Amino acid sequence: MGMDSIEILMKVENTFGVKIPDREAEQILTVGDFYDAIWKHLSGKISERCKSQTLFYKLRKAFADHFNSSLHQFRLDSSPNEIFPYNSRRKAYHAFAHTTNLKLPDLELIRPWTILLNTFGLLTILGGVAISIILINFFDFTKWTLLIPTLGITLTMLLSKLFESKRTSIKASTIRVFTEQILALNYATLITENGTNRKEMEMVINHIIADMAGLDLEEVKSEKKIVDDLGID
Repeated sequence: MGMDSIEILMKVENTFGVKIPDREAEQILTVGDFYDAIWKHLSGKISERCKSQTLFYKLRKAFADHFNSSLHQFRLDSSPNEIFPYNSRRKAYHAFAHTTNLKLPDLELIRPWTILLNTFGLLTILGGVAISIILINFFDFTKWTLLIPTLGITLTMLLSKLFESKRTSIKASTIRVFTEQILALNYATLITENGTNRKEMEMVINHIIADMAGLDLEEVKSEKKIVDDLGID
């Protein structure tokens, strides 16, 4: 397993409170192998209770109470971006997390700010690389000049930090996906209380892989090979 795969494995192990021996980890080739390896070590933590359903009802009641809204507004097919108030969203979102005592998915930049940040990063980093190459090849500067692109990385990270207040978008397209993301983020605590079942285990692993590898959730399927199909080193 490559470094990225190892980081994902460690995250999954911590989430489910298990430890996969190195020899078994080396045999994990597909997402389905990942499921089987974790399920094998979950003896004593198995439950038929559906925590995703319980979590949905908890979130729905908390949402209705916190925002003084109707329970019917918080539906599985609702868009989080449409039902969470836009004005002062960051403050309201963090207050909702405190009310539910749950870790929520991070808010993201809306598209215009994302494009600006990505463009700035691309120009400064690639520009730094180009300047370094020119200085080394045509002006006999030392190879230490190759550190110039790190300035672009630093500036991009600084700009990203400055954009923190602009992060107001909820990535999940529906409340169903939003609930699944929250379940994955808080599963390490929930599993110690009530155990887990195979379906939820697979769903949580899918979310962890997608989140850490920067993939769309739909891409993570049991038959997919972790390296060849998903491109995870």
